[in-house]
Amino acid sequence: MKSFCISHSKDVDGIGSAALVLAARGGGFKLTGYDEVLEELQRVPAGVDSFVLCDIGMDQSRLPQFVDKLGDLAKRCDVMYIDHHYLSAESEKKLTRVRVKLVHAVEECSSMLTYQTFRKELPEEAKKIALYGAVTDYMDASPLAKKMIEKEDRLFILLEATLLSNSVAERGDDMGHVRMLAEELSKMKQPHEIDEVPTLAVEQLRRTVGLAREVKRGGKKMGMLAYMRTDQHATGSIAKLLIGAFDVPVGVAFREKSEPGWYEVSFRGTSDCKVHLGRVVGRLAERYGGSGGGHKLAAGCRIPRRKIVSLLKELNRRL
Repeated sequence: MKSFCISHSKDVDGIGSAALVLAARGGGFKLTGYDEVLEELQRVPAGVDSFVLCDIGMDQSRLPQFVDKLGDLAKRCDVMYIDHHYLSAESEKKLTRVRVKLVHAVEECSSMLTYQTFRKELPEEAKKIALYGAVTDYMDASPLAKKMIEKEDRLFILLEATLLSNSVAERGDDMGHVRMLAEELSKMKQPHEIDEVPTLAVEQLRRTVGLAREVKRGGKKMGMLAYMRTDQHATGSIAKLLIGAFDVPVGVAFREKSEPGWYEVSFRGTSDCKVHLGRVVGRLAERYGGSGGGHKLAAGCRIPRRKIVSLLKELNRRL
């Protein structure tokens, strides 16, 4: 096996990034969540010549371990880290010191950065995968994506991206399904051509209609934010629904993880949100014994259940 890739499993951007690396380099790949990435870095197969890590942000509390593990990998193969989460200048220096090739830009999505990195090794239609990531990460107005989507049928891209995103929302807990999506995309199949994607997308649309009613009943408002506990996989979608249902700049949805005593929490914001959610959430999660981070208007964390109220109150105070 000459190449191996690890990428984020829970959204189109991460799955698309893996598909692009697979299409360009072949080899093997693993899709994973933020919480499991340190363990997955230890499992990178021996004998690979190149390793690519995509769309995996790292909070400050685990950064030293993260740098060490990438540095260990860099001693035995070429290592590239492609990401768009916030990364301090000092963190960038630490990664480059251990010989990690860093491709980083917060204004573009990971799949767009991956496409640009391997563009010469990819077929023309691979740009659509990058655009699916940009659209679903709300980054299609970025410098690269904006120019690219102007040369495509915009409605086609939006529809295909939505099919893919809804499919992930409906069956994102099934790692076999998300792995299949990456494999099929790497073969340049369009989402509507992939088995079950259209059906799953429609099922998710029906579910969203019900969830919109549910958040009005089960959600609660706390100052500038609204929050809700759920058992649904698509916590990010529920956080967005909360914003509209309660007319607030920030929505927060959380669900129990398989790990007892912990919540997985998603945060979404509007342009009225005056803080960088990723940075604030990362600091608060660390304060309360968890980990997290993200982008200006979209973030996530894992946190002990007993600390969720404290986190919500402190976040609201900062808003």
